[in-house]
Amino acid sequence: MTAFVVAVGFSVAAAAGTLVRWRVSTALGPGGTLIINITGAFVLGLLAGTSGAAATIIGTAGLGALTTVSGILPESARLSRASPLLALGYVSLTITGATAAATAGLALA
Repeated sequence: MTAFVVAVGFSVAAAAGTLVRWRVSTALGPGGTLIINITGAFVLGLLAGTSGAAATIIGTAGLGALTTVSGILPESARLSRASPLLALGYVSLTITGATAAATAGLALA
């Protein structure tokens, strides 16, 4: 693949990942962000053994734009207003869920 094709693929994948994350998190709130991060971790686990342009485009651009740690922070801050335990559970579930999903992806790769 030429550098131009990789750059275009990178841009398209990043834009698509951002759009999907925005739509899902807007529609589902904190649950959407949780689903996105766990799903992204699983797919990244599947891609862990790959290399080259496809891994760069899908893993770095697509999944990097799809998943977001920065989205967890405002979501947990909003949840903490309702209940600090709810916010703690949300952050804990995100971390453990994403770790378990990435492990499952690695096992299947």
